[in-house]
Amino acid sequence: MKRLWPVLSALLLSALLLLSCGEAKDDLDLLRGALQPDAPRFHPRASALASVRPIPPRLEVGFPTRGLSGVMLLETERRGVQTWLTADGATITLEQGFLTSAKGFGSGLAGSDVRQSADLVLAVQPGTAERFHSFLNGNDQIELHAYRCEVTHPAADTIFLRGEPVPVQKLEERCHGLAESFTNTYWIRQGAVLQSSQWTGSFLGNLFMKRVPDEN
Repeated sequence: MKRLWPVLSALLLSALLLLSCGEAKDDLDLLRGALQPDAPRFHPRASALASVRPIPPRLEVGFPTRGLSGVMLLETERRGVQTWLTADGATITLEQGFLTSAKGFGSGLAGSDVRQSADLVLAVQPGTAERFHSFLNGNDQIELHAYRCEVTHPAADTIFLRGEPVPVQKLEERCHGLAESFTNTYWIRQGAVLQSSQWTGSFLGNLFMKRVPDEN
């Protein structure tokens, strides 16, 4: 099994981190598996969803900094807000392809307002946006973080869907807050997010997401 945490020079600090984040480590390890009936601690909602035919839309996901990857299935879609589910019941929500929450991974994004960012990116336009994230802290209290973001000029790029090259426009969104800075990256085609790398918080970092095209 891959180590979740790098070796730290201070062994005591390492032990404290592992003890306090043991539950988060379990959740992250489960992200490795695709939605299959024999996945460890397979959640009843995921089991029911995986048995649906035709299979629901799929999303390739991964935390590059953790070396973890897997597949999520679309559980619900209401008024343009999609909820995607992992094998163990963790979820993310996307609105027009923009991450608005990541729950069940030990620590993460409880909610967000990303409308200004979405307006610029989907229009493939550079500019300045403000976004707001809410995080649930260790005391079960919501913390609101505000960021000022710069969306860069688009650049032509290519991604591969089912092995086929697809021309896209690539934009970066560089955000700065009082205590944190991060960069989101989007690959856009015809006003839709086909692939992205979006920040979930300081604990997990960026989540890579790529929609798996439906089979014809």
